[in-house]
Amino acid sequence: MNSSGRDFNASLEGSPLSRGGKWLFEHRAWIPAPCVVGCFWLIQPLQIWTGVGIGMVAIAVVVRFWSVVHMGPEARMRTANVSKLIYTGPYELTRNPMYLANIVLMAGFGVAAGGPMPGVGLGVAMVAIYNVIVRFEEDFLERRLGEIYRSYRNRVPRWLGEAAPVHAAAPKGIMSERVRDAYRAERSTLLLSSIVTLMVLIRAATLG
Repeated sequence: MNSSGRDFNASLEGSPLSRGGKWLFEHRAWIPAPCVVGCFWLIQPLQIWTGVGIGMVAIAVVVRFWSVVHMGPEARMRTANVSKLIYTGPYELTRNPMYLANIVLMAGFGVAAGGPMPGVGLGVAMVAIYNVIVRFEEDFLERRLGEIYRSYRNRVPRWLGEAAPVHAAAPKGIMSERVRDAYRAERSTLLLSSIVTLMVLIRAATLG
């Protein structure tokens, strides 16, 4: 991270909410792990909800990949730093497509394992956690980018809702290279999601 990034991080460490958001942001990759482990205690025999949950997981993985194609590997960084605002692709529809995908992903695991109630529970827990992270990120981005970010924030919803046209130019770079870079950044998520889904299916099948 450059010196300006460190300065902005330091400026956001005053309030407990900012400190909590910064800590959650830096450890966001590991936050879902306890929830995934908990899903295995809730697994029910194969049912219609198993398929619904797996479908939610598939949608979430696709949205994450689409987001990284536009954001680039920087989307996986553990420290808050930004040189430009991304507002193409899914970022024209929501300011936080990756977090939204993560919420759907975790809710999908819950639905696949135990049905609607575990899915709702995991989804609500993820919403609460990501809301704290997003508050930290929004404060950081407004300080870092100023009016550019404020204009974007006024056009595009934090999660879902009506978005005003941004009329953004397509991201620079050859599409095949951006897809390749996105795959390299997301292959761990793809692999883990596949493994967890397979384990849920095997366990559910043995209970039937």
